[in-house]
Amino acid sequence: MKRLSTLILLSVFFMSTASAADPKLSYQLSFENAPQHYVDVKMDVSNWNGKDLIVKMPVWAPGSYLVREFSRNVEQFEATANGQPLSVQKISKNTWKIKTNKVSNISVSYKVYAFELTVRTSFIDAAHGYLNGTSIFMYVDGKKSLPSTIKITPYKSWKEISTGLEKVDGDKWTLASPNYDILADSPIEIGNQEIITFEAAGVPHEVALYGGGNYAK
Repeated sequence: MKRLSTLILLSVFFMSTASAADPKLSYQLSFENAPQHYVDVKMDVSNWNGKDLIVKMPVWAPGSYLVREFSRNVEQFEATANGQPLSVQKISKNTWKIKTNKVSNISVSYKVYAFELTVRTSFIDAAHGYLNGTSIFMYVDGKKSLPSTIKITPYKSWKEISTGLEKVDGDKWTLASPNYDILADSPIEIGNQEIITFEAAGVPHEVALYGGGNYAK
């Protein structure tokens, strides 16, 4: 029994150590150029211990079974560490390799042009932003299981946000995702949409409505 307890404690220790050693991932979205249909994305990767950092933009969207060319809307891709630029090489249409020079905290920044309003793409203008994850967020190659936080700075006139992602400490502009798949499958609507809440079968529901329509509360 003592040996079993020791093994359990060792397993917990190693699991905790591995978890602590995992990279940390966060995103920041800002919409200063919303009238021009752009979102500025910053992707921070900390505690990185690999030789190179490879990040990818998906070629898929949840529930859609065609190759999507989301990377064509990416502009001004850059990577820095400690305020200094890092060497970046685009190694495929949707993949960037960053020479980290053995630094552990890397910031990636890029712009996404978003002006296609469908269930699989993203759309941004001065009135609102509708974001589908795989057309906005890159991920670390081989690390889609990483949790992340998403900090949003809305365009000056936007007051509301609607999404299935969890708020962090009650702040509606700071969100959390347990992994990339959840992030990809959680659309985000930002603007001044009408929000209707109701409860069905004891479960709270929220409906976000943008634009006019023939509906009743």
